[in-house]
Amino acid sequence: MTYKTFAAINVGSGEVSMKIYEISSKTGIREIDYVRYYIELGSDTYTKGYIEYDLVRELCDVLEGFSTKMEEYRVDSYLALGSSALIEASNCELIVDQIRVRTGLKVETIDNAQQRFLLLKSVARGMRNFQQLIDDGAAIVDMGSGSLQITIYDEGRLIYTQNLKLGSLRIREILADLEGQTDNFVNVMEDYIGNYIDTFSRLFMHERKVRHIIAVGEEMESIVKIIGSDGRKNHMERHAFDAVCGSVLAAGEEELSAKYSIPYELATVLKPAIIVYKKIIEISGAEKIWAAGCDLCDGMIVDYAERQEQIEPAHYFAEDIISYARTVAARYESNKEHTENVEKTALAIFDGIKKRAGLGQRDGILLQMACILHDCGKYVNMLGGTDYSCDIVRATEFVGLSEQEKSIIADTIKYNAWHYVPKLSELKAPLNRKNYIRMLKLAAILRLANGMDRSHRQKIRKVTTTFKEKELIIRADTIYDITLEQSTIENKSHFFEEIYGFKPVLRMKRR
Repeated sequence: MTYKTFAAINVGSGEVSMKIYEISSKTGIREIDYVRYYIELGSDTYTKGYIEYDLVRELCDVLEGFSTKMEEYRVDSYLALGSSALIEASNCELIVDQIRVRTGLKVETIDNAQQRFLLLKSVARGMRNFQQLIDDGAAIVDMGSGSLQITIYDEGRLIYTQNLKLGSLRIREILADLEGQTDNFVNVMEDYIGNYIDTFSRLFMHERKVRHIIAVGEEMESIVKIIGSDGRKNHMERHAFDAVCGSVLAAGEEELSAKYSIPYELATVLKPAIIVYKKIIEISGAEKIWAAGCDLCDGMIVDYAERQEQIEPAHYFAEDIISYARTVAARYESNKEHTENVEKTALAIFDGIKKRAGLGQRDGILLQMACILHDCGKYVNMLGGTDYSCDIVRATEFVGLSEQEKSIIADTIKYNAWHYVPKLSELKAPLNRKNYIRMLKLAAILRLANGMDRSHRQKIRKVTTTFKEKELIIRADTIYDITLEQSTIENKSHFFEEIYGFKPVLRMKRR
């Protein structure tokens, strides 16, 4: 049996951790070592905006030790990711370079959506009842040291997701100066946190109730331990959580650490975490709270093993991305009949040309999202609606998409309305050359599909494609007069032809 070893390193806001795994196609994933070191990088970032070099030197010492341990295990591959404390530090690039020079490790910085996506992957694989919980209705509350991600599922579909700057360490550091100015610091934290959670509830919950809270983060695991010290289960009823809140919030950090055998560093951020969960439980009406028992390192190995085809995905998140795109489009009151028709037509053209055009499955997902979202900007202003659609895409967080992929979607929408092929230098947000070409190919397809519903009356219900010499023949199954659509495609064909090298021709196939 062939094994591979993989090391996952998380340079977090409150600690640096490494897990080493053994993976094989037969036995799956097995954790074989776990080391961690508490170092509060976030204390500097969240108060000063940068990380002092005493802490940087300490961080490099820790990572040197990790590198040595990786050599002992003869690790085949590794991934090291930096969290918000590193990403938001003004000297981030200098720190990453110093780590590389001193330890040989390459630390990558990824945006919040990608990081949360890895955590969702770890939750889906780590919790056997994940599908059942999201079918019932669940809020995945991913609380880190720097920020909080709330992701809502209803009937198995991702409804929305939102990031809030409410990490447990960030809250503690921001409010630290106020602690000595009041006799009831818990009230101060509740007021500060309540403002964010109440706004989230007003904008996104709309009286929606969820049955389950799936909590990601060490704080909730400690709370479960406090409530059920016999370790019988990984969840608690709401009344059990409510009962322990008062005693934890009234205790001091040293008392919490000693009484419940948790690290002091964790005890110092337990109170803000409890208040956050308490507020979320109140607005959601959740009946049960589950501790996911996984972290970012677990997400890294799941993603790696899936890409290496060592394991099958536990949940297909591509469907969640599409589902959330539909939620966003509905929020901005997009023309549902039109966008669905454009989506169906665009995907039919995509399937017909993808092999010849060098397009892959991921390109199909990005095209589908562009179709769903291309009309939402009209909610802001019907004049310049395309530009507003682009702005909405760029401003919305889609868990599972990188910033480059969001830019591909936004620019696909933007340039589907242009009469000529834009140069790379004309793009608003920088795309690398490979993604620039991908975007142009998708924009050309969207431009055709959009033109085939020029009247917004869905005259064409089905299309098929064939190639004839230098032409792409698109046969439209319809009973209507499509003179307007044929004229539109004729006018738009040069954009498509310049990109693909063959001319689209729309022909009618009467039923």
